[in-house]
Formats: sequence, C-alpha cells, structure tokens
Amino acid sequence: MSNILWLSEQDVLATGICEIAESVELVEKVLRLFEQKQALIVEESAMRLNGDGLDQACYCLPAYVGGEFHVCGVKWTSHGHALKDEDEGKSRIQAAIVINDASGGKPICMMNGTAIGAARTGAVTAAALRRLAPEYAKKAALLGAGGQAEHQLQALLYACPELSEIAVWSRGGEKNQRLVARYQPKTETFLTAAKTLDVAAEGADIIIAATSAPEPYLEPQHLEAASVYCHIGFHEITHAAIERFSDIVVDTWQEAKDVSGQSLFRYYREGLVGLERISSTLGALLLGTKTIPRASRDHKVMFDAFGLPIFDISFAKIACERAKKLQLGTNVAW
Repeated sequence: MSNILWLSEQDVLATGICEIAESVELVEKVLRLFEQKQALIVEESAMRLNGDGLDQACYCLPAYVGGEFHVCGVKWTSHGHALKDEDEGKSRIQAAIVINDASGGKPICMMNGTAIGAARTGAVTAAALRRLAPEYAKKAALLGAGGQAEHQLQALLYACPELSEIAVWSRGGEKNQRLVARYQPKTETFLTAAKTLDVAAEGADIIIAATSAPEPYLEPQHLEAASVYCHIGFHEITHAAIERFSDIVVDTWQEAKDVSGQSLFRYYREGLVGLERISSTLGALLLGTKTIPRASRDHKVMFDAFGLPIFDISFAKIACERAKKLQLGTNVAW
C-alpha cells in the first residue's frame, strides 16, 4: 500500500519555502519556464455562489511545471467574505494543493496551500518591481491591509530597499493602523497609516492595490506621481486610470482574458482595452525576448498579476521534498 504525505500550514512554513528571497527566485524561474512553454495552465474553473461582481468564489486551478520540477497538480482555493476585526491575522482565502508525479500520475503530497498562495503573490510583485520600478522611487502606497498586505510590504522592502516611506491605506481606516504598528518594528523604512486614499497616493512613485473591491476607486488623479502600478486585487482601477499607462505587463493574458474578474480583463471583455495595449508578459521581460523601458513618471507602467497555479505547484513540490528530509508532516495511506 502506498502513502501520500500530508503537510499542515505549520509544516509548510517550517520548510522555509515562503521566505521572500527564495520565493522571488523561484517565481522568476517558473515564469521563465512558463514563457518557454515548459509550464502549463488551463482556464480557471470558478464556482461563484454570490454573483459575478464579488471576489467570493471557489476556484479549481490545475497546472503542470516542467524543467527540474516535472510535477502536475491542482490548487483548490476558496475566497470568502471580508473578515471581521476579531479575525485579524487570518486569511479570507483558504487553499489546498495536491501534487502528482507527472510521469506515473501517482499522488505525492497534499498540503495546506494558504501560506504558499500568499507568499507567491508577494513574490510575483517583487519580481515585477525588480524589473519595472524606477531607481529613484522613495515613496510607495499600499492600498489594502488584509491578509495579503504583509506580503506586499515584504515585496516592496525586498525589491526597493531605497524606499524611505510606505503609506498604507485601508477602506475602514483601522486595519492599516494595526498593520503599521505590527510591522514597523521589523523595518527601518518609515511606515504610515494614511487616513485617505488621496494622502496615500500623493507623491507615491509606486502604487500597489491589493483589495477585494467590487467597484473601482483608483482614478487618474491618484496616478499623478506614480511611475508603476501593481494590480494584485480584484476590481480596483477605473478604465480612465488605465488609459494613463504607456505599457501594460501581465503574468498571463490568454488564460485570464475571458474569465478573470480583475479590472483589466473586464475592460477587455467590454471592448475598452484591446490586445494591442498589452506590451509584454513578465516572463518575456525576464527572458529578454521582449523589452520595455523601466517605469517613470512620463512613462507609466501597469503590472497585472492574475495569479498562476504554476507557482503554487512548484512551491508545493519543493516543500514536499524538504518536508521528507526534515521528517515533517503525516504519511497517510492512499
């Protein structure tokens, strides 16, 4: 009888796979494989229980990653309701990952994938900023203070160490204060809890939006100072604001254009954004098969992270291998 390894969230974290420096290098490696057609995904299957306008659904996300990984698997993730104050530190997104041997199909490991999903999302932002952010950047604005916010802070600090200020804004005006108080002791960069969106965006060279907003709130005036904008969340930016960008970079286009609830893809389906507006994938920039100028105030760049399960599957493969060496997890009969 064969066994399958089960890893809890604590087991996954104990492997070290979610540390920012390692996560970024892994994300860049997998993006190159994806661009070279050595990693594959299919269109997500979304079961929406609360209507199309909300980022609340269950998603089935299969993927294959080749190269040194040679693994296939599936991420099953649920995006729940916004959390209450007493749920501070928890995530409204819960995920499970199953990976299989790509040759024989045998299940290898099943794990709690929530921490991996959060870590790889921050790492993708960091990878984009390392390629796109202006070297003169001094202020960044982080919009959103939920479960993903701390990973986006890590991305900013890792990719843009010369930042002198990061302003954090949240719609309720309370979570951002608690995040700043909790994270300030971990960095010398000055963190501020902005009272309004306008205050956060004023003078910001970099803007990251990581909320579950069902309606856009970012207008063209919020981008006056910005050079680069990273779209991590749901439906946060108006079409008029998107028109301000000279280049738009995506992690993927084909698999997202018909299904994603993110702003960019909605506008595409409404006929407001054409394919010609998409300058490159991040993988092509990393490979050097396409080039665009580094962002500036006169050449604004948008990066949209749809979110690819190839990251989760590759992270899971390494976490599984390390867990076996460290004797972590529980073997369960298959």
